[in-house]
Amino acid sequence: MDSDFFLGLEKIHRITSLQRFELYIHLIAVNGSTYNARYDDFKISDEDNGYALSLGNFNGTIIEDAMSDGENMKFTTFDRDNDKIDDGNCAVDYKSGWWYTSCYYCNINAPYGRFLYWWLENEIELKEAKMLIRPKRSDEVLSN
Repeated sequence: MDSDFFLGLEKIHRITSLQRFELYIHLIAVNGSTYNARYDDFKISDEDNGYALSLGNFNGTIIEDAMSDGENMKFTTFDRDNDKIDDGNCAVDYKSGWWYTSCYYCNINAPYGRFLYWWLENEIELKEAKMLIRPKRSDEVLSN
């Protein structure tokens, strides 16, 4: 792919409901450091359930698992506020739809710039983020 794209929640739901998938996330920080995170049972629910996120077990070269903060959360968009903050909408505040809880920790669907980050104890400001899925083979052992 030559540019940014988002496959779409309905398509991701349909694909991940067919069999077990793993999610691989490749991150490149502004300072040039690279990281990856893997989840062994990635899927999202259907529209009636708000495209809620399910990840499975985490493994990766990045020490902190910021993505799992959104586990079981519905997807928040500009017009569907499913986050846990009372006033405001994380998608509006941080310029992208995501599985937000309190707007923090992980936002790798944002436009490039200050809202593209992975953060728990330490914020990692990103210049690139890729999310890739593939079928999980039953005989495969997850490794870095």
